Amino acid sequence: MTEEPQTNEAPVLDVPAPPEAIAQADGEAPAPQELEPEAPIAAEPPAQAKTESKPAPPRKPRDPAVIRAFRGGHPIEGLVERVIKGGYEVRVGRCRGFCPHSQMDLHRVQNPEEHVGKTHTFKILQLRRGGEDVVVSRRAHLEAEHADEMKAVRATLIEGAVMTGRVARLTEFGAFVDLGAGVTGLVHLTELAHGRVVHAGDIVSVGDRVPVKITKLDDASGKISLSVRQAITDPWESVPGLFEIGKAYPGKAKRVADFGAFVELKRGIEALAPGREFPPGKDWREMIAIDEAREWVVIAVDVARRRITVLPAFDGWQGLIGAALEPGAKLAGKIVKAEVFGVFVWLGPGRVGMVPRVWSGAADGPGFEHRFPPGSDLRVEVVDVSEGGKRIRLSVEGVDRDAADAARAAAAARPVAPRPAPSARKPAAERPRRREEAPRPAPPAETGGGFGGHLGEALRAALKRDA
Repeated sequence: MTEEPQTNEAPVLDVPAPPEAIAQADGEAPAPQELEPEAPIAAEPPAQAKTESKPAPPRKPRDPAVIRAFRGGHPIEGLVERVIKGGYEVRVGRCRGFCPHSQMDLHRVQNPEEHVGKTHTFKILQLRRGGEDVVVSRRAHLEAEHADEMKAVRATLIEGAVMTGRVARLTEFGAFVDLGAGVTGLVHLTELAHGRVVHAGDIVSVGDRVPVKITKLDDASGKISLSVRQAITDPWESVPGLFEIGKAYPGKAKRVADFGAFVELKRGIEALAPGREFPPGKDWREMIAIDEAREWVVIAVDVARRRITVLPAFDGWQGLIGAALEPGAKLAGKIVKAEVFGVFVWLGPGRVGMVPRVWSGAADGPGFEHRFPPGSDLRVEVVDVSEGGKRIRLSVEGVDRDAADAARAAAAARPVAPRPAPSARKPAAERPRRREEAPRPAPPAETGGGFGGHLGEALRAALKRDA
């Protein structure tokens, strides 16, 4: 390895010198404070004579042009050679520089490789050891270059104003939107759309131009809060013309709760499929698959409360949903459960009727409940509807109700063997009195042979002897 020839140039400090000291490249004598400190003197070895340590030779700057750019605060061009850990390796003149990822652009770079091989203008943030350690920033140069433009853009921002911006980058809590000249604001997840948003990438992508409303300007911190949701038309305004009761529409179940499933019918419009309205037979959760595209039948719409009720389309739903409940109507239902007095039949969402046992067509006898398993189909006929549709009486289709009623009446008119009359009650005088009214037995009469009598005689005999 050949040694570099010695020159008269002064070494460079790790910190920038004041403007009046920028003269190393013009042949002027460097200021005294620019001298690099001497190398430390090694500890003298034991049992050896003291020798004077020689100062380390002054380190020659690798590139005087880089030194001048650093001290003068001037921009300098550099070639991005490769991506390394934490940033980029940049060749600046004859020096190897480092640019962190966050300093390559005004916004975080999504694809770092796109800058490799390009020449950009940088600002030198740090220079040490004569140019062996150089830290550069392209972002600082861009901000300085657009400082006046950024001030002009910020001066035009007004809370409540609606404008168009470009999506600069996405985060887990929202999206940053560039309003111009690098001035960015944050759109939180809750403000990206009218519906529920889990990931910002589901709504927007980097580079998209979106309308935003300025909701807050914080002059102290410089933060800008934006909203896409408030800048676009509310999709619920078009619901009355989009969805009709009794018709099926495509949608996807997005999440499941204990009481039902939430279904996205359109961007920003979610409907609820209540678990209690599902056809009986099996657990309603088994009929739901998250993000699976399928048909959903609209059974109720309430625009004022922003609610739509749906059910998954199943075989035969056309005859159940929206069918008129009038006496004589014949419908296909599903058995909910059977009791000893009748069978409960699901006719559709919010419609459950009962078939009395006499109109079920089943023969009398034990085991009536087991003849109608829950979830099985049953053709029924509406007999009457009362209480605003809350009370529905049915009969199994094909059953002769008159004959069934006559048979029931005949069975009720059959003579019944009289039951044995209960035994006559005893007169009150013969009834045993209550315990507290019963006479108590008299205490036994004292006799001379009792304990007290013998003791008295003994005492009297003793007194006579003493006398």
